[in-house]
Amino acid sequence: MHALSALFALGLDRSSCSIDDLADWSPQRILLVRTNRIGDLLCSTPLIAALHRRWPHAEMTLVGGPKNRAVAPLLPYLQRGPEFRRDPWAWMRLVLWLPRQRFDLAVSLCSEMLSGVFIVAASRAPLRMAVYASPRTAPAFNVFAGRYDTHEIRRYWTAARNLGVTLQDGPPRPLIELPPDHNDVAEVILRMLNIPEHAIKVGISIPSRADRRHRRRAWPHTELRSVVTGLVSRGIEVVLSPGSRAERVEAERIVQAVPGARLLPETSLSELAAVQRRLDAWIGTSSGLLHLADAVGTPTLMIGTAALARSWAPLGPLHRQVCADDPEHITSRRVIEAVVSLLGEATHRAARAA
Repeated sequence: MHALSALFALGLDRSSCSIDDLADWSPQRILLVRTNRIGDLLCSTPLIAALHRRWPHAEMTLVGGPKNRAVAPLLPYLQRGPEFRRDPWAWMRLVLWLPRQRFDLAVSLCSEMLSGVFIVAASRAPLRMAVYASPRTAPAFNVFAGRYDTHEIRRYWTAARNLGVTLQDGPPRPLIELPPDHNDVAEVILRMLNIPEHAIKVGISIPSRADRRHRRRAWPHTELRSVVTGLVSRGIEVVLSPGSRAERVEAERIVQAVPGARLLPETSLSELAAVQRRLDAWIGTSSGLLHLADAVGTPTLMIGTAALARSWAPLGPLHRQVCADDPEHITSRRVIEAVVSLLGEATHRAARAA
């Protein structure tokens, strides 16, 4: 990767710059690259927002993957560029499209990914920024916004601060903007599910079991159903949120087995975010939907391994983790206890604030 990064950057200005060197610089067109999953792009949003706030008049274009482009409506100052797919035709389309755009600054939002190196270098932008200097890809870049941090969100939060942009107070979290009309959309969805306005509402994302990697992270269906049963028996309104068709089938099985559980209809990502903001807590594995709930300020409970929690868990007092070496060993009792504790802490803080 180090050799390929140097090869891609042949003929480009390799003179290193610091953030201070950009003090009087005003780019007109900025390219952003992140080609992997929804959660990865959401974790990158503090840096994206900082770039927009530092250069508010610059036109910003995102080259994303097939899935994470769904985040773009939550970043209204972004334009969507071509979709990146891992096939030769997608690479060729980008090679032909990028030089014609004349970007002043190209930013890889994932320092260690070769796709980011390729796209940034193919843009021929004079300034090519990475979040930190990865030993594998550093030759392709000439400016670095931050430093390596094992925690994804904190990594981009630090890079944003290094740009001289003041972010909001509180723990680092994804930064998005909900469309104004989505409050009404969320109200309609919850009313359609017959959920009382003042009820305690908890959302649960159905874990993906699509491949071996996701199956290793997922907790068993029986424990998931037991959690839903336990929460419903406590008078809590439970809303299940599936992503794929297979996850919807699993959610439907739970709804049939647990009277009182609700199934969220198919929504866009921005509509789901509006619904999440009206919930009292969100439960899920390390996924895009967990980071989406964090972005709108909903308390979260992450289920997974300690290693995943160290890198991906939402930060702050209104977030919890239930971890085990193998998620199959996470019992419904532990999850329910953690949810009850989280709801109690959220209520206590709301009362103190009032």
